[in-house]
Amino acid sequence: MKKTLSLFLVLSVLPAMLWAKGQTEAGAALSGKKVIVADANSTHHLNLYVAYEKGLFSRRGLEVEIQQTSSGVAAVVGEEADIVFNCPTGVITPIAKGQNITIIAQVKIPCTSVLVVPANAPYKTPADLKGAQIAGLSNTCCAVILIRDALRSKYNTDFELVTLASGAAIAALDAGQVKGAILEEPFVALALLKKDAQGRPLYKTLFDGRSDADGDGKNEPNLAGENQPCRTINANTNFIAARPGDAQAFIDAINEANGIILANPTAADIVDIAAKYVSVDRQAIINSNPKLGFTVRLAADKLKGYADALVRQGTIDRNPGDALFSPAFKGVTW
Repeated sequence: MKKTLSLFLVLSVLPAMLWAKGQTEAGAALSGKKVIVADANSTHHLNLYVAYEKGLFSRRGLEVEIQQTSSGVAAVVGEEADIVFNCPTGVITPIAKGQNITIIAQVKIPCTSVLVVPANAPYKTPADLKGAQIAGLSNTCCAVILIRDALRSKYNTDFELVTLASGAAIAALDAGQVKGAILEEPFVALALLKKDAQGRPLYKTLFDGRSDADGDGKNEPNLAGENQPCRTINANTNFIAARPGDAQAFIDAINEANGIILANPTAADIVDIAAKYVSVDRQAIINSNPKLGFTVRLAADKLKGYADALVRQGTIDRNPGDALFSPAFKGVTW
């Protein structure tokens, strides 16, 4: 009887044990500690918010805390946070300088930032942008780098960058203080929703692969290139070394959120979540969400191309190459 009872107990407990093992990636145990994400609100981070709001982290045994800050990369380097979603060029620089941060996954492809100009702007070819005052986030913004490199290499020209955040850039456009702005979504959608007194659009996009500048009936190629990578998920290297199970479970939750968003990016619940985190017109969110191609798979070669651009402009001394990416995620996200 004792042997029979013992066998019964083993058979009863074994399935639960095997399930638990599967939930932690074949035995990579979760730490039980909180995962702190340093975040600057953006619909580009919608997969983070969806995973949080729909309980995809807690379902995997993770306690995630999202802390709002504009200094997320510094917080991760200083071990005040574990993870940050950020433009990769803002992470490549500290990696190249040997700081404790690494890229673990992609957030989205492609980069959706484009050049927005007044509807009556006279630019017919990219060369016409020579010397124009164009607003943009910074010299190290991915889109600014890509567009500027294309202008220099293909058209032997350049624009004058006026460093402004997206909201301020639209205000500068409205006031006629700049001739154009390199904007990311949903601010592109927000600008395109603006109308004059007669109901005509105030702004248009140029040289983005979806617009005809010279009136020949054909869309000009995208100056920034096609399918360029955008934001990445980045983590403190000590966090990855000490808590690999937590890191993997976090990425698994993000990947599940990606599938939910991509199935219907304008679903009411998805738009509600975006609107909860980002103070932008709801219609702008609806118009821009379908453009956000969420994925965790890193575009490694193109990300290394960003590092080459940073070397060319003197921001970093060398391209770290594969050292940009976490070895723990090789074969998983890259």
